[in-house]
Amino acid sequence: MRHWLILALLASTAGQAIAQERPANDGWSVTVGAGGLLVPTYEGDDAYRLSILPNIQVAYGDTAFASVQDGVGYRVINTFGLRAGPIARIKFSRDADGDQPFAVTGEDSADLVGLRDVDTSFELGGFVEYEIGGVTLSAEGRQAVSGHKGFVADLGAKWSGRASLFGPPVIWSVGPRVRLVSDDFNDAYFGVDPGESIASGLPQYNAEGGVHSYGVGATAIMPISNAWTAVIFAGYDKLTGDAGDSPLVQLRGSEDQATLGVFLSYKLF
Repeated sequence: MRHWLILALLASTAGQAIAQERPANDGWSVTVGAGGLLVPTYEGDDAYRLSILPNIQVAYGDTAFASVQDGVGYRVINTFGLRAGPIARIKFSRDADGDQPFAVTGEDSADLVGLRDVDTSFELGGFVEYEIGGVTLSAEGRQAVSGHKGFVADLGAKWSGRASLFGPPVIWSVGPRVRLVSDDFNDAYFGVDPGESIASGLPQYNAEGGVHSYGVGATAIMPISNAWTAVIFAGYDKLTGDAGDSPLVQLRGSEDQATLGVFLSYKLF
């Protein structure tokens, strides 16, 4: 279930683009769907698994939104291209047994055996976005109150537009992103203490915070009808700093992390 976080990082752009494409609605709206997501078996791995995931989004006009991938947020400021407000996200647990309930291909990874379980993390913080022309700049900071108990900051920019191919225009976006994290975050996922070293066979490692990763993401939104929408997204991120130098990554995984997803959604109302 930790794949929901990776889905959040890439599909949030898609969800926002879909919302912007549809006519304004002052009331509640609910969108349901499902799709396939191909990602590393854990963050830092070099093996990939395909998972089939549900997707449910709830929104109230252009003010409030809630979904597993986008989190729960409220746009306190929403005018002249500026959007800002509080946000809460959930990052599901990483289990040492490598179990992935939604996976449909591959086997559970044994790379994490001997390392600590990281409990589900509830992250609270705020976000700000500024749109000028076809470019949107974004920043989001969150502090976990459980699980990894670290701080996470996501910075990004995306260039958006439309392309007419066959029928309705395809809404696309592409841009760079970077993630910064605290010591607690990196230590939870990439550190190896003496006990874990003995149990896992990995050398001891003290992971500190800093720049965690940088990369690029791209999304294509393809309206099929007034209710149906297809979303394709892809991304590449490179683990860097103490996360990239972790023995878990260097000896058992890879700094290079790719993602590919295809989702189909239906707007109920």
